[in-house]
Order: sequence, then C-alpha cells, then structure tokens
Amino acid sequence: MSGEADGIGEPLVQSSFEFAAPPERFDQLDQGRSNASAIAFLRQGADWPFSVACLTGSPRSGRTTLARAWANLLQARVMSGDELVREGLDALPPAGALALDPADTGLPDDLFLTLINRVGETGGRLLLTADTVPNTWLVENRDLASRLAGMPVAQIERPDEEMIGIRLNSLLARRFQTLPQEVVRYLAPRLKRTYADIEACATRLAGRAGPGRDLTVLLARSVLDEMYGQDEEPGEGTDDG
Repeated sequence: MSGEADGIGEPLVQSSFEFAAPPERFDQLDQGRSNASAIAFLRQGADWPFSVACLTGSPRSGRTTLARAWANLLQARVMSGDELVREGLDALPPAGALALDPADTGLPDDLFLTLINRVGETGGRLLLTADTVPNTWLVENRDLASRLAGMPVAQIERPDEEMIGIRLNSLLARRFQTLPQEVVRYLAPRLKRTYADIEACATRLAGRAGPGRDLTVLLARSVLDEMYGQDEEPGEGTDDG
C-alpha cells in the first residue's frame, strides 16, 4: 500500500520566514465549500454510530491538519502506520481514539485488521487518512478488504475558486503579508485547482515580495508565468493541466 501525509502549513521551499504551524482546532481551520462537509463529519466523531471512518484528500489539502483537529477534539493519538508497527497495539489505550495518518502505508494486513476489530470491540474511534478511498487500497486479506470497502468516507474536495482565495490569504497571512483582493480575483480562476499549486503560488509570492514591494496583479502574473510558462496559463477550471 502507498500514501503520503500532508499539511496545509508546511512550506514547499525554505525562506527567511517559515509558515506558522497549522492550527489543530476546527474553529481555526480554513473552511470553504471544498472541505466543509469533511469538517462537519469529523466534528461529530464522538457521536459516530460506527467506530472506524476514513478521510481522503489530495496532497497539501490539509488532510493531516483535519486529522489532528479530530484527534485534539477526541483527545486521541495521531500515529503513522510505521509507528504503530514499532509500538504495537498495546500502546493504544483501551476504548481510546486513534488517528492513523497515513493509513495506507506501512501497516501489515493482519495488524490492520486486528486494529479495526479491537477498536470496534472496545468502543473506541479510529480515523484513517489517505489520498484515495479505502476500497482502492492494495490489500491481500479478504476480511480487511471487505471492512475497507464498507467504511464511511469523508472527502476533501479539490479546491474551487473560493478555497483558492481562502488558502492564498491564509498562507500569506502566516508570512505576515496581505494579499489584495484584486490579486486574489486574478489568481483564483487561473491557478490549477490543486492544493499543491496554491501553496507553491503562495510561497513564490511571499519570496518575490520584499521590503517596499507590494503584492500586485503584475507580480502575480509573473509568478504564474514561472509556474506554467507564458503560453501555458491554465485558465478557468483547469484541474491538473
């Protein structure tokens, strides 16, 4: 199985001012139509009528940050599959909650199935995160495959123009920079609709805006030229190019 953890606050490149650590409470998260349903689902974690669920989202979508907010709400632990293999199931508190981030890598099938069963038996809660939905994960154990196939899933959708603006403003604010609305209106329909591209754009804008230099549409245009090439501006609605 394979997967990749991510977070909304980690910069793609080093600079003199790092992005602040992402918040871990739901009321502090960037929220728009793209992630509203996932946030609402996770906020109800203590009241789920089931013990195990999955959160999916593309790289840089904030999936890890949402999992940490869920864990903070339920006083849960956040672990990777590799950490769980090293510590074993005895490291888990009885009837406790665990966020496995990511869940689609580093965990043997038999241990994974035992974990799911134990959480169900003890009345605990288990949140799994991954890029893709559980019924696409490569597992050999038929019982595990069946459990994954029937699991409730919350999905962080690809960013729309609203989320592009929200995320750009948030990322620049963490660099103590303000993004004018005319720049947001210029970038939102032109950026590829991936969270990685939003963060790359914010990082480039922050790096180009030095003392006495404002964030302008002209500067934003030059950043898009660097990212996509002068003749390859994606245009409205582009997904992955």
